[in-house]
Amino acid sequence: MPKYSIPSTKSAKNVDGGPVFTESVEKHSHILTFQPMISAKKPYIAGDNPMSAGVMIRNTNNSALECERHFLEGGPFFHLYTKPVENDLILRTKEELDIALTFLALAVFATGCRLLAFALMNNHFHFVIEGAEDVCLAFYRDFQKRLARYLSKERRSGLAMAAEPALTPINSLKQLRDEIIYVARNPFVDRTDVNPFSYKWCSGYLYFNGMLDMMPSGEQVCDWSVARRRAFKHEREADVDPRLRALDGVALPTCFTDYQRAMAFFENARQFTNWMMKNVESQLDIARRLGERIILDDTELWQVVMNLCKKTYFVSSPRELTADNRTRMIKALKYDYNASNAQIARCLGVARNVIDQMFPLSARH
Repeated sequence: MPKYSIPSTKSAKNVDGGPVFTESVEKHSHILTFQPMISAKKPYIAGDNPMSAGVMIRNTNNSALECERHFLEGGPFFHLYTKPVENDLILRTKEELDIALTFLALAVFATGCRLLAFALMNNHFHFVIEGAEDVCLAFYRDFQKRLARYLSKERRSGLAMAAEPALTPINSLKQLRDEIIYVARNPFVDRTDVNPFSYKWCSGYLYFNGMLDMMPSGEQVCDWSVARRRAFKHEREADVDPRLRALDGVALPTCFTDYQRAMAFFENARQFTNWMMKNVESQLDIARRLGERIILDDTELWQVVMNLCKKTYFVSSPRELTADNRTRMIKALKYDYNASNAQIARCLGVARNVIDQMFPLSARH
């Protein structure tokens, strides 16, 4: 008997007695709607949504009230993350990142986790999940176990096991948006060679992307031979969920990430993009909470400068700062925002040698 099966769609209540929502498509409306359909005994699985059947949903507009309703009627929500591993890389190559992506898909389908966003980095991971806390942890343990077993052949399993998860409960719609955006931005912040929509091992490119229907839909993995499925899973067990799809031997994020559900918490593509590019302070707050390094480009640092001018020093631009307040802001940009000497000089219009004298260890040699 197959290990995987499609969940029942008859019951309308979850274990807490409330409704469980899944996506459905009205034939001509192209609007994301929610109906109570999923069984209480089987958690929602991302592959249940219409995208896995090749149906595109154009989530173009939700009202503010609709977004709030989706949040209040859903949940609970968590940001599961790992601290960066010191002095080594968990995933060293693109091939290992690809394998981790496949293990992520297998963990989603094995545990029934509802994955809204993810980012796989070389030395740490981020996931935004809708579901009970025990389901979130079961999902990560499944992923971690598969990754550790694979890395054990190079005697590196300890790296995967060292990446212990931490859970942050998400208590408001604004926080949920902030956390989804933080995860989608993570590769862009962490690396200089990608933008938020071009990193293959992150869900950032899935949201409000009108080009998704032009991308290859891959193959249904359950149609493969037993030997090929075993090689794909890196284990002897060959059973796979029938909704799992792959392209060039790697699991496709469209089949296991419930990005359409994540989109329902934003009013439209413009709001999502503005949240991505302009909501700098919230992203900084999350980075500080997680203990991650803050990295801002000049545009983002300029937003910080203007916010500090208006909210802290009550002036309209850095040119109006007193000498003492300018010094205070320079120190704040260096110590609180990790700005380089050159960035501070550019954003405040202060001579570079003045900044270098204040921070000689960061000066250009």
